[in-house]
Amino acid sequence: MDFLRKLILGSTRPAQTHLEKETRNQGNFEEMEGSLPTFWYRLPGWRTFEAVTSYLGKKNPFARAFDPSTDEVWLFDNTAFQSPEPSSQPWKAEFVAAFFRKGSGKDLGRVVADLAEKLGIAKGSQEEATVAARLQPFADQILPARTVQVVVEGDPPGRLKLGPSGRSGILSEEPQLPGSPRTWKDGDVVDVRAVKDSKTTMRTQLAGPTGWAIVSDVDDTIKVTMTPLPLGILRTTFVDEPRVVAGMPDLYKYIDSTLRPTWFYLSASPYNLYTFLRDFRDAHYPLGTLILRDMSWMTLGGILRSLTVQTQTYKVSRLEKIHRWLPKRRVICIGDSTQTDAETYGEMYRKHTRDGENGGSWIKAIFIRKVYGIAELDRTDKNDDQRFEHAFRGVPREVWRTFTDANELYQAIDALAATA
Repeated sequence: MDFLRKLILGSTRPAQTHLEKETRNQGNFEEMEGSLPTFWYRLPGWRTFEAVTSYLGKKNPFARAFDPSTDEVWLFDNTAFQSPEPSSQPWKAEFVAAFFRKGSGKDLGRVVADLAEKLGIAKGSQEEATVAARLQPFADQILPARTVQVVVEGDPPGRLKLGPSGRSGILSEEPQLPGSPRTWKDGDVVDVRAVKDSKTTMRTQLAGPTGWAIVSDVDDTIKVTMTPLPLGILRTTFVDEPRVVAGMPDLYKYIDSTLRPTWFYLSASPYNLYTFLRDFRDAHYPLGTLILRDMSWMTLGGILRSLTVQTQTYKVSRLEKIHRWLPKRRVICIGDSTQTDAETYGEMYRKHTRDGENGGSWIKAIFIRKVYGIAELDRTDKNDDQRFEHAFRGVPREVWRTFTDANELYQAIDALAATA
């Protein structure tokens, strides 16, 4: 069993930054991860036909269309973009979909019982039922070599064939939206649905080349996740009703009405939490693209690693993608002190100081929420001024600021609106 666990977790440990090591040591993350159950059966066997042919990529002649009677597909909301010039350029968007075998999670009861025991949940309680429902996407087998055809509503509607999915059961591609680019305009929201299952839907929001864009972290920036604590992450993810960070829904509503931005929610959470986080976003925050880590974890401890290991590298790579889509947008980045948001945004500012609108910086403002009241975090230097001075070296002082209360940012938003 130890050999199997090492095989699943990997024999090498990814490089960790000083801040990540500090967080993981203070919270005893490695010990908790080692005690959590595995989902080794999620990946199709190495010798299965689907697994082998998935390596053929887009040209896989053996890929199969998803079957709604046995398969489940998630279509992720996205943002369409077009090149700045000329205006007749086609709209494109990154389409992401994840495929699962319905109800295929083996030994889900065992995993639920294990987690319930660690979190002190009574057997047969409503909390245990909640755990089972939220664990299902982590337990179901992923499906490589699947395609899905979707209808993009318009005048007239158009169709796209997406896929096939790769070995991880996920597809990601950037097709052109069907029809004339003049069919839509900046700010439009287009409904998209699966041809074989009209209940499987997503929304595409169109973002023109110029204007504002908000890139917001999720965990402990707009949603209480207790990132410095392994048990805190597990409880807020699998048991509790998700809670907003006080004041942030009203602030984001004000930003949305004042700046009329395109929204991106950039989280280090795994893609298995997409529907959970999408429903949370829809209940409290403006519509926007949820960007999650596309890793098919084979251990429940994977969610802990996802939120605490190499988050800066991951987020910088996704911010570079947003920059490629919308290089002339004026960007505001919002995050918190529990992870590496400050270091991530500082790195991106330094990389793109002269290629934004009118030759200026791409990022116009950075706001970092200082998180207090968690003992494991308070024992670190994550809220120290020296940390932020180092993270934002080379970034003008008027561009970045820290805050503890959302009310501190309203004047800053008004000042940014006045510069447009």
